[in-house]
Amino acid sequence: MPLLNMKLQLSKLRQILALCLIPICLVFGLAIINNNSAALATPLTPTAQLTPAHPQSEESVDLDKGAEQAKKASEKAFDGLETTKELIGKTEKRKQAIEYGRKKASRKWESIADKAEKAKKSEASLNDTEKLTLDRMSDGK
Repeated sequence: MPLLNMKLQLSKLRQILALCLIPICLVFGLAIINNNSAALATPLTPTAQLTPAHPQSEESVDLDKGAEQAKKASEKAFDGLETTKELIGKTEKRKQAIEYGRKKASRKWESIADKAEKAKKSEASLNDTEKLTLDRMSDGK
C-alpha cells in the first residue's frame, strides 16, 4: 500500500512540475524572440507580404481566366457535400454547419468572380488580396 501511495505522489509531483515548466518555457521563449527582434523585424502587413512577382494592378492579372476559375470553384464548393455530411456530420447541427460553410465559400467565390468581371469593365477595382487570389487561380496554383 505505501508503494502505491508513493507512486501516486510521484505522479502528482510530475504533473505539478510539468505545469510549472510550461510558463517558464514560454517566458524564456519570448525573451529569446525579443532579443532577436532586429532579425525578425519584417512587418506583417499585407503589402509587405506581396513580392514583386505578385500582381500590383488589374492589367497584370488575367481577369477572364481568374473569373472563370472562381466561378468553377464556386460550383465545386458543393462537390462531395453529401459524403462529407455522412462521414463528418453525425448530428443535424454538424450537417447544417457543413452546408452553411459550403454555401458561404460558394458565395465568396461568386463575389470574387463578379468583382473580376466588373474590374474588366473598369467599373470597380480589386483589392490586393483579390488580385492575388485571381492571379493564383488563373495560374492554376
